[in-house]
Amino acid sequence: MITEKKNQHYIPKFYLRNFSYNGNKKQIGIFNTNNGFYFDRATLKDQASKDFFYGYDGKIEGDLSKIEHYVSSAIREVVENRVLPRKGSEEHLKLLMFMALNDTRNPVRIEGMKNMFLEMGKKLLEIDPNTDISKLVPSPSHQDTIKNSLSNIKVVLDYTKDLDFKLLINRTDRPFISSDCPNVRYNQFLELKKWGHSKTGYGTTGLQIFIPLSSEVTIIFFDSGIYKVGDKKKHLYCINKQQDVDSINVLQFVNCIESIYFDEKASEKYIKYLYNLSLKYKKANIARSDLNYIVKEGENVDLVLNSGQKNLIILGSSDCETKLQIDGLKIHKKGKAHVLNPTMAQLRPHPLKLKILESRQNSI
Repeated sequence: MITEKKNQHYIPKFYLRNFSYNGNKKQIGIFNTNNGFYFDRATLKDQASKDFFYGYDGKIEGDLSKIEHYVSSAIREVVENRVLPRKGSEEHLKLLMFMALNDTRNPVRIEGMKNMFLEMGKKLLEIDPNTDISKLVPSPSHQDTIKNSLSNIKVVLDYTKDLDFKLLINRTDRPFISSDCPNVRYNQFLELKKWGHSKTGYGTTGLQIFIPLSSEVTIIFFDSGIYKVGDKKKHLYCINKQQDVDSINVLQFVNCIESIYFDEKASEKYIKYLYNLSLKYKKANIARSDLNYIVKEGENVDLVLNSGQKNLIILGSSDCETKLQIDGLKIHKKGKAHVLNPTMAQLRPHPLKLKILESRQNSI
């Protein structure tokens, strides 16, 4: 049986309504970064959705709707009352669930997984042009890829429970904006360190996650082992500089698929100003791959490196990087003193503990 819910959203409508025109919950401003189209009152129900994106039977769509209903009250409480839940509480879990769901169900992640397999195939052919790609590289269906992505929700939740979180309150006359990929993962710490590998994995040291919740409120999840945000004793930080709002908004342009969303406070002039600012930065979430060397125990490192026979495929995607600077968001003294380890995985203590436990369980 084909579901009646043909128009399936990958960004919840309850979330988009926070950016609706004059709060009418039916219209929303939209800017398309591909063709420059701007319209201040597009139909909200038609945004951030695709026909039968989650399938024709409606099962995944139905399950996602139930989760949306579960987490929406926590988002509403934050937006309306600007109050954050206690860390470790059920309401905190709802915020993390909203964050994890927004990411794992997004087309950026779905297409990213597909592109990873394509990149893997290309690199295998570089190693050996005679490789039979069909036997080594999976080619899952769209439905299977979605299921695989959604299966990561629990991992995301487990890995991010240690992150602190605060509200950024916009006190300027420029609004926060959103997009069709509103969760922005960032890492000022590793960006400053010029770290050459992935900087924004959920377990990574220095991780930051920015999610605009309305034109006046953005929530930030962050690694408190590296950063401080405003007064440690307060759950919110007020932004008074237009430049800081602009910097946060540019993240949406760099991170988005193609659509920017906003309410009536964002003029066409302002949106195009942000768009032009964003053009100097590389797009995030673009699949990438590289070849490197595996040096086995007992092998001569110089001989392996000089052989020219790269046998390690490194897959990833481009990070969001804009040289972000915001007043009140600083790397504290302990963070500045943090020394990177010699591995490719710069993990925070909590995710590292989970990794070790997982490794032990798999070895049993």
